[in-house]
Amino acid sequence: MKNKELQNFKIYHLNLGGEEKFAAKVKILFDRLIDNLMLLPEKETQLVVLENFKQCILNINNFEDEIETVERESVLEHIYAIGEIVGLDPTSEYAEEWRGDW
Repeated sequence: MKNKELQNFKIYHLNLGGEEKFAAKVKILFDRLIDNLMLLPEKETQLVVLENFKQCILNINNFEDEIETVERESVLEHIYAIGEIVGLDPTSEYAEEWRGDW
């Protein structure tokens, strides 16, 4: 995986908008996603990469009662930014497949 870019994103760009309590919970999930992606081999299959995003999004679904418009936009923006780093196409809207009612 693109470890340097992922680490850079984690340190400098992982700033979720919205309610602070919610952002702190989701930041833990994004940190875990990034850490898991950094453990993958450089040439990992897209299926395995997507499975990591799926797990992250399913965990975020646990907080759907706390997600308003600002939080939703921030979460999706971060998901797709991390995905782009690892070569996923944001126009495929892969997050929508697993996103709950938020």
